[in-house]
This record gives sequence, C-alpha cells and structure tokens, in this order.
Amino acid sequence: MDSEIVYVLVGVVLFAIVAIFIFRNDVQGEANAKERKKSDIINAYKKELYEALKPLKNDKNAKIAKKSELLKKFNGELSLNIFFDNIEIREIILDLADDY
Repeated sequence: MDSEIVYVLVGVVLFAIVAIFIFRNDVQGEANAKERKKSDIINAYKKELYEALKPLKNDKNAKIAKKSELLKKFNGELSLNIFFDNIEIREIILDLADDY
C-alpha cells in the first residue's frame, strides 16, 4: 500500500509539472513576434525607398522610374515571404506607393 501512495504522488507531481509547462507556453508572445517582424520588414522597405528617392527629389521622371523599380522588387520579395499573403502585399505596396 505504501508503494501505491508513492506512485500516485509521483504521478500527480509529474502531471502537475507537465501541466505547468503546457500552460506557460507563450502563444501570445509568438504572435507578437510575428507582428513585430512584419512591421520591421515594412519599416525597412520604407526606409530603403526613402533613402533611394531622397537624392532624386528634383528629377520627377527618374524618381518615378526608381520608385517603380523598387516597388517591383519589394513585391517580389514580399511574395516569397511566409509572413504576408497576397492581400497584405497589395496593401503594403499601395501604401508605399502613396507615401513617397
């Protein structure tokens, strides 16, 4: 009978440890990390576009050509990225096109 109590106690303790690890799993942190990664990627594209167009501020035709070239490049890169779907990519490209 004493060994049964020990086995039950060990089983309860192991179950409690497993339950604690499962409930402490940080799913929300993972979702926040994905959103942070998305915003970092978008901000990097905004910065690259701004830096590329800054020297061309007086030449409208060169600015349009460079902007078109960069937006096509960004579209290609985003389409290969697992964080973004087609609708999000379209919205990001339109946003980048309108901002600069």
